[in-house]
Amino acid sequence: MTKQQVTSKKQKFVGYKELVDPNTGETYPMQMNVIEDRDFNFTKVWMQNLIMSMDSIANQKLKLAFWIIENLNKENMIVMTQRKIAEQTGISLPTVSKTMKLLCEPEGDESIPFLQKINSGAYRVNPDVMFKGSHSNRMGICFEYRQVNAENKKEMEQK
Repeated sequence: MTKQQVTSKKQKFVGYKELVDPNTGETYPMQMNVIEDRDFNFTKVWMQNLIMSMDSIANQKLKLAFWIIENLNKENMIVMTQRKIAEQTGISLPTVSKTMKLLCEPEGDESIPFLQKINSGAYRVNPDVMFKGSHSNRMGICFEYRQVNAENKKEMEQK
């Protein structure tokens, strides 16, 4: 599986300005463009409807993943211990623990994890997988996500 592109550059026309030649004083009309990062390769999903339609075929692990998605804060995080998640969802603590561990680990070399463990009571959904909010907010969360990844990698190398 190849890593998919999640942002792209887009040139946007913003108007015209007059450029003045400093040597001659002549003015020239100039087209003004800006280049912006844009979200790319995404699908719009109405989560509540998706969850309701998948409920009949979902096992406890999938129900937990949907619950996490529904309960994210504005920083794409769920701030709660696994014990509290088990209480809130009605899913057993062993199933919650196993599922959270699986969601934090990528399947293979090319795969990306769904969750990132920040500490024992906080997890962040990978903003390259899913994000609720504006593009600029997502870019900030992507930066934080990559910082935590770098810190975790550094800790693992020191062990």
